[in-house]
Amino acid sequence: MPILLSVCLLACGSAPLRATDDRAATETQLLAATQAVLDAQVQFDQKALEALLAPGYLEISPLGDLDDRVEVIGFYAPEAKAKMLAGGMRPLSAKVDDARVRVFDDHAIVIALDTATLEVNDVTQQRSLRTLFHFRRIDGRWLLQTSQVTPLKPQSH
Repeated sequence: MPILLSVCLLACGSAPLRATDDRAATETQLLAATQAVLDAQVQFDQKALEALLAPGYLEISPLGDLDDRVEVIGFYAPEAKAKMLAGGMRPLSAKVDDARVRVFDDHAIVIALDTATLEVNDVTQQRSLRTLFHFRRIDGRWLLQTSQVTPLKPQSH
């Protein structure tokens, strides 16, 4: 009996580790997908966005507008980038920080601080937004289904 008990304890003891490893791997995938979306936006990479956004994607913009997948991808057209550059604004990078990840089967929520670094009239600035990313696992890949972007209040010094 002690051998059977030991085997059961070992088997049961390893299950939580596997679950923890799976959870950590899923969180890593979701954070990578989140960063990939931000990178595609900064680079105005429409092809990457097409691969990262789920069918039926919806976005609530920082202004409260509701934009569908086609509108969002269209926002990152070469003409839009040229207009932004002509206006003296050049996106440099975006970084995911302070992320909270919640997974519910084939759906997941990532709430993160999105800090963009950009050049405005030759002056480097950082702007932060709190963003909710709702991912859905489709054919084994995490695709962005919905996002809501909330501007942060300027900090007083």
